Formats: sequence, C-alpha cells, structure tokens
Amino acid sequence: MNDVTIRIYFRSPDGAVEDGQHDFDFSSFGGVLPSIGDCILNPGVIHGRDRREPANREIWTVVGRVFNPKDNEDYIALIVEERAPTSQEYSLLPSK
Repeated sequence: MNDVTIRIYFRSPDGAVEDGQHDFDFSSFGGVLPSIGDCILNPGVIHGRDRREPANREIWTVVGRVFNPKDNEDYIALIVEERAPTSQEYSLLPSK
C-alpha cells in the first residue's frame, strides 16, 4: 500500500469547494481517517499569535470525503467547513 496523504479542502457558504493546501497523514488524526461529522482542531495558528487564545483558533467540521481526487490515488480529500470554537469547546484548546 502506498503512503496516503490527506488533503484539506474548504467548502464555502455558497457550496464551492477550494483546495486548502493543507496536507496530513493518518498519524495527524490518531491513525484514523476522520468521518463526516467529525471535528478537527486546526493545528495551524498565524505566526506570532497565541495558540491558546480561542480567537486565534478554528474548528473544522468534516462535511465530505473524496477518494482519488484529481485522479491521485495516493490522496484523500477531506472537505471541511471552518468556524470559531464555541465557549463550550474552549477546554479542547491548550491551557492558558
């Protein structure tokens, strides 16, 4: 089996899907492929910003999965919608 890359695609409110150019492997998700409905704490934070501050973080909700995107059998596309974490989710962020 070839190494598989998981690529993030973003779905905008109008339904358009755009390549987010964020690549991950299975180890980034605990060794499993996230399913529709799963949420991911975006590991990225703009350089110089405090990653513990909720305003600087995003939650991605998986709304679709596409295998073999662009005829690339070594890729799986996760289509996500992004949003800010709610106050009920602040405990998922690194502690201050």
